[in-house]
Amino acid sequence: MTEDSTPPPEPSGPGGSDATTAALPPHPHATAIGVSVAAGLVVLDQATKELAEALLTPGVFVPWLGDHIGWQLIYNPGGAFGLPLPHWVFLLVTVGVLALVGRILPRAPTALSATAFGMLLSGAVGNVLDRLFRPGGEVFGSGFVVDFVAWGTFPRFNVADSAITVGFAFLVLALWREERLSAALEVTPSVAQEDGSDEPPPGGDRTEDAAGGEPAPDDPDGPDGPGDPDGPDGPDDPDGPDRPDGPDHPDEDPRS
Repeated sequence: MTEDSTPPPEPSGPGGSDATTAALPPHPHATAIGVSVAAGLVVLDQATKELAEALLTPGVFVPWLGDHIGWQLIYNPGGAFGLPLPHWVFLLVTVGVLALVGRILPRAPTALSATAFGMLLSGAVGNVLDRLFRPGGEVFGSGFVVDFVAWGTFPRFNVADSAITVGFAFLVLALWREERLSAALEVTPSVAQEDGSDEPPPGGDRTEDAAGGEPAPDDPDGPDGPGDPDGPDGPDDPDGPDRPDGPDHPDEDPRS
């Protein structure tokens, strides 16, 4: 009997399904979405900073929603939300964000993740433009960042800072949704195999049933091999134990 030498597929996850994470294809317009979001927010950030400098007096709080939410123009020598770090640290961070987003954005699988990357990019670019082109420090790249949104005792911030915060939240949400979508794509092939049933593949395994030891229905030769007319006891022996008595056996008297 010819046995199928192809080893059966080994299940690599619960229920025998393939546990490899299904890779989502890139969104066809991921780069366009991210760049458009980044460009629009950078323009909005710079425009609102110019407007704040034109309408507000530095350090003076102007209430908007009650006594704790409003506008207050502040020139920030530090980083986002007033982080006190050297200016070159933020320049390096901006370069790192640009390189990272430029590499990941074209492969973003959803519009939400592309939007999140665009918002992160706009936040980094919006504040670094202030450091490069606004007055402040004595060396190039140490200009002060314009902050003007006041919210209680929270450090003053701007549109670029808000874009970083909201973009990070969007990115976490996008990664969670993409993980759920990948898991759904993994389950789909297993369901298709269960529904499609018991039909064996062409030229499939016709080996005997491991439970009952019986040959497959299409095996006419049985378990002893193809075309074995002699059975398990070897070639046919006409003089076997059931042979009739006759003259070929000298030990017996043929007259008896």
